[in-house]
Amino acid sequence: MEKMGFIRQVYSLINQSDILLEVIDARFPDRTRNLAIENIIIQKEKALIFVLNKSDLVSRSKTAKSKKKLIEEKKARVVFISAKSRNGISLLKREISMVKSELKKSELTIGLIGYPNAGKSSLINALSGKGRGKVGVSSKAGFTRGLQKIKVSDGVYLIDAPGIIPYDQKDDFELFLVGARNPNQVDDVNTVAIKLISEFKEEIANYFKIKNYENLDEDEILEIIGKQNHFLKAGELIDEDKTSRFILNKYDRNEM
Repeated sequence: MEKMGFIRQVYSLINQSDILLEVIDARFPDRTRNLAIENIIIQKEKALIFVLNKSDLVSRSKTAKSKKKLIEEKKARVVFISAKSRNGISLLKREISMVKSELKKSELTIGLIGYPNAGKSSLINALSGKGRGKVGVSSKAGFTRGLQKIKVSDGVYLIDAPGIIPYDQKDDFELFLVGARNPNQVDDVNTVAIKLISEFKEEIANYFKIKNYENLDEDEILEIIGKQNHFLKAGELIDEDKTSRFILNKYDRNEM
């Protein structure tokens, strides 16, 4: 039933939309795309714009590489933005206007797809030009519920849906990394924390001021962080779960 509900919601959103904006995390473009939905959009011959949010957190060389790849693969429009600071919003509006002119429509419906916490609600607020309060915004995964149709200007409407996760996506770490699952929703905090240290070893070591981290493995770094913050159990052993959750919360809050 979950799979069928997922498919029905995707088709409903696509069928009601003239343009689809796929909101992608610019830091992890490959990890936050949904190829299955992209293929449905193309089969339905709907216009697709890739919107890479949080682009202020990545280098220009990476954005250039991501843009080249997306254009070559899908031949779709690509716009880099920061919904939080509203950088790139004017460019996105111009791209939408161009598609509207090409479609020769007086009224345009735009569908938004993307992972939970990809920044769809912040994007709606930025496009509407009315600041926070147009739609609810939360940093917690799974905040939006149900399809919402929102007027953002004369003749232009947005359809927002809950963040869509591919139904075969089960990896706790991948979902946490892209913000689709928060620390309280992670089943095995220790495994996810170890993978996070492995992925961002230098950044985490620098944040916690760990010297000679190159010669340390992930478990040793976890132990040092636990001792630094006095997350100890009997016998001076570190509390791995408490330390792991501490690290995940730091990442989730963009503190490191």
